[in-house]
Amino acid sequence: MEDWAIVGLVVAIIAVGYVLTQTKEGFVPEFLDRGNTKVTTDNRQSSYEQKTNHFVMMPSKPEPIPGIETPFRVNMYNSFMT
Repeated sequence: MEDWAIVGLVVAIIAVGYVLTQTKEGFVPEFLDRGNTKVTTDNRQSSYEQKTNHFVMMPSKPEPIPGIETPFRVNMYNSFMT
Protein backbone atom coordinates (compact mmCIF):
# COMPACT_ATOMS: atom_id res chain seq x y z
CA MET A 1 0.00 0.00 0.00
CA GLU A 2 2.93 2.34 0.61
CA ASP A 3 4.03 1.91 -3.01
CA TRP A 4 0.69 3.26 -4.28
CA ALA A 5 0.96 6.28 -1.98
CA ILE A 6 4.43 7.11 -3.31
CA VAL A 7 3.28 6.66 -6.91
CA GLY A 8 0.25 8.87 -6.25
CA LEU A 9 2.42 11.53 -4.65
CA VAL A 10 4.82 11.55 -7.60
CA VAL A 11 1.92 11.76 -10.09
CA ALA A 12 0.38 14.64 -8.10
CA ILE A 13 3.68 16.54 -8.04
CA ILE A 14 4.11 16.06 -11.79
CA ALA A 15 0.52 17.20 -12.43
CA VAL A 16 0.94 20.34 -10.28
CA GLY A 17 4.27 21.13 -11.97
CA TYR A 18 2.68 20.76 -15.41
CA VAL A 19 -0.23 23.05 -14.52
CA LEU A 20 2.07 25.71 -13.05
CA THR A 21 4.34 25.78 -16.09
CA GLN A 22 1.46 25.96 -18.59
CA THR A 23 -0.56 28.78 -17.00
CA LYS A 24 1.85 31.72 -17.33
CA GLU A 25 0.41 34.97 -18.65
CA GLY A 26 2.17 36.32 -21.70
CA PHE A 27 3.36 39.84 -22.48
CA VAL A 28 0.56 42.32 -23.25
CA PRO A 29 1.84 45.42 -25.10
CA GLU A 30 -1.44 47.32 -24.61
CA PHE A 31 -0.45 48.05 -21.01
CA LEU A 32 2.71 49.97 -21.92
CA ASP A 33 2.73 53.71 -21.28
CA ARG A 34 2.99 55.56 -24.60
CA GLY A 35 2.34 59.01 -23.10
CA ASN A 36 5.64 60.62 -24.05
CA THR A 37 6.12 59.17 -27.53
CA LYS A 38 5.01 62.40 -29.23
CA VAL A 39 7.28 64.54 -27.02
CA THR A 40 10.20 62.29 -27.81
CA THR A 41 9.66 62.48 -31.57
CA ASP A 42 9.16 66.27 -31.43
CA ASN A 43 12.44 66.77 -29.58
CA ARG A 44 14.50 64.26 -31.53
CA GLN A 45 16.69 66.81 -33.32
CA SER A 46 16.98 69.57 -30.75
CA SER A 47 15.13 70.93 -27.79
CA TYR A 48 15.99 74.40 -26.57
CA GLU A 49 13.48 74.02 -23.79
CA GLN A 50 15.14 72.32 -20.89
CA LYS A 51 12.50 69.63 -20.45
CA THR A 52 13.14 66.05 -19.59
CA ASN A 53 11.25 63.12 -21.03
CA HIS A 54 9.49 62.13 -17.84
CA PHE A 55 5.76 61.71 -17.49
CA VAL A 56 4.10 64.96 -16.42
CA MET A 57 0.82 64.50 -14.60
CA MET A 58 -1.88 67.01 -15.42
CA PRO A 59 -3.19 68.73 -12.28
CA SER A 60 -6.76 67.79 -11.53
CA LYS A 61 -9.38 70.04 -9.99
CA PRO A 62 -9.63 69.53 -6.24
CA GLU A 63 -12.84 67.84 -5.21
CA PRO A 64 -14.78 69.07 -2.20
CA ILE A 65 -14.06 67.11 0.95
CA PRO A 66 -17.09 65.11 2.10
CA GLY A 67 -18.30 65.58 5.64
CA ILE A 68 -18.44 68.32 8.24
CA GLU A 69 -15.34 70.24 9.28
CA THR A 70 -14.33 69.68 12.90
CA PRO A 71 -12.27 72.03 15.11
CA PHE A 72 -9.40 69.52 15.19
CA ARG A 73 -6.27 69.77 13.06
CA VAL A 74 -3.59 67.34 11.98
CA ASN A 75 -0.40 69.28 11.22
CA MET A 76 -1.65 71.96 8.82
CA TYR A 77 -4.82 70.15 7.70
CA ASN A 78 -8.31 70.56 9.13
CA SER A 79 -10.12 67.35 9.92
CA PHE A 80 -13.50 66.41 8.53
CA MET A 81 -16.05 64.00 9.93
CA THR A 82 -18.34 62.02 7.63
